Amino acid sequence: MKKLAIFILALLPALGFAQGILGGDVRFTEKYGPFHDTYTQTNDIKNRKAVEYKFVREADVIFKRITWQIIDLREKKNLPLYYPIDTLHGRKSFIFALLEGIQSNQYNAFKVPIKNNAFEFDQANLFSSYQEITDIGARTETIPIEVMPGVQRDSVISIRWRPEEIKQILIKEVWYVDKRNNKLECEIIGVCPIREYTVNGQLRRQRLFWVYYPDARQYLSTVPVFNTQNDKMSYSFDDVFVFRYFSSYFLQEQNVYNDRMITDYVNGREAQLESDRIKAEIFNFEQDLWEY
Repeated sequence: MKKLAIFILALLPALGFAQGILGGDVRFTEKYGPFHDTYTQTNDIKNRKAVEYKFVREADVIFKRITWQIIDLREKKNLPLYYPIDTLHGRKSFIFALLEGIQSNQYNAFKVPIKNNAFEFDQANLFSSYQEITDIGARTETIPIEVMPGVQRDSVISIRWRPEEIKQILIKEVWYVDKRNNKLECEIIGVCPIREYTVNGQLRRQRLFWVYYPDARQYLSTVPVFNTQNDKMSYSFDDVFVFRYFSSYFLQEQNVYNDRMITDYVNGREAQLESDRIKAEIFNFEQDLWEY
């Protein structure tokens, strides 16, 4: 009897291993190997759906404010939107994801209006092709090239914008309060990448294109973003924007002066204070509701 018990104990690990193989159980580390297709991820981000907004009737909205904010991708909290410069471990930067969605016809891109107060999402303002987007701001430069020792020849090169030049994201959003729950909510209307580049030693900024964010949400909800706190708990670009996992500041609000930007009438420290004033005015409206 004692020998039988020892034999059964020795056999248990083998039985457990066989059960795992026959039952289809695979260690999570299998996904890093050459046959990673055998790994089944229970929370596959590719099958995710966009976060559902609460239904809101226009008649129930008692407060609404249209604002524009800047997300500076150089800030520490916003680095997951800027990196990686190229694809890495299935991840990509926000501009790479945005461009891939446009290229695969998941949503459209709109030309940047000449005037700040123009409507960005007019159908007449659509880009006709993806090539048009990559050619935005393209220019040629003549540079000398040494063809042989002591002999140079002028060569004309074409310069186009690069994804790593996108250092800021402009977002247009609407803040509102629904009288049914008296809670301040925010929904993003559109996103616009801003390019920073240097010409003749001068730093320049250029708005490239607008994307109507509600159309892009489903695609962006399937693109993973690096979680700086926990590799296991992955989230998507849609999560970043809906749950506001980013740092930003106000650039302008809808106003009577042709929707002028803050920098059109104040600069420096005063511009920062004006941005804080807009933020406080919006958030104080919700707080004031609970005082009565």
